[in-house]
Amino acid sequence: MKDTVTPATVGIIGGRGQFGAWTTRILESRGIRVIASDLGSEISNQEVVARSDAVIIAVPIGVTARVICEIAPDLRPEQAVLDLTSVKTPFVEALQALPCEVLSLHPMFSPSVGAAKGQRCVVCPVRGGAMGAFFRALLIEEGIELIDMTPEQHDRTMAIVQGVTHFQAIAAAHCLAELGFDPQVSLAAASPVYRIRLAMIGRILAQNPRLYAEIQIFNPYVRDALAAMERSSRALFEAVADRDVDRFVAEFERARRGLRGFERTALEESDRLIAALGSSQR
Repeated sequence: MKDTVTPATVGIIGGRGQFGAWTTRILESRGIRVIASDLGSEISNQEVVARSDAVIIAVPIGVTARVICEIAPDLRPEQAVLDLTSVKTPFVEALQALPCEVLSLHPMFSPSVGAAKGQRCVVCPVRGGAMGAFFRALLIEEGIELIDMTPEQHDRTMAIVQGVTHFQAIAAAHCLAELGFDPQVSLAAASPVYRIRLAMIGRILAQNPRLYAEIQIFNPYVRDALAAMERSSRALFEAVADRDVDRFVAEFERARRGLRGFERTALEESDRLIAALGSSQR
């Protein structure tokens, strides 16, 4: 890789997690030595730093600040630190204070999906250098598209991409529980769109609730986004409660204008998903 420095040893703090394991596989396949610490491991975070050329922080959002502060005194200028945290702005100041290269990443996929080729990863450069360039090139070699954003752009975007969409899914499942509704019973008479929507709701609820709670709570822009969604929900609810078809249609049209033409792309894309779903059930 041109104009890059390849680390001989990479340390992963949080190495037993999904992304820790995924990163380990990629690095070891290229002959790079990996050492890792995690809860209950014999090696400490400080030992990982001492023995590594680059350090990857792959821990829950709620402990990221503590880990950054813990390892900061032991970092050397020639090292690089990468974090894989889903929220960026709360940690920018601490990352900028580190004495080495810093690259802040957010893979927009779960390692459970299998091959990463064709997936996206947001990159928030903090302090660039040759080792950071190596990791960028490595992700591109894996077929991952890199999207550069500032930390603020990232968190404002993720307030919608993650904050609102996750909240809607969790709220929908919460509503089903409140109603005592068994989704399994409904599948016999389900439309393809409902099946896809229910699958996405179930996918989120099948995962670690603390991760989803921390995304909602640590991203400083989520609260405003959810407040806007609450206002929109109230406007639609009031149209239904008042049995006002024209008002509901007007709100529907307002929502469609907000998509700025994306609804046509969405219709084509969802048609392909529906067709794929039908093929998988044959």
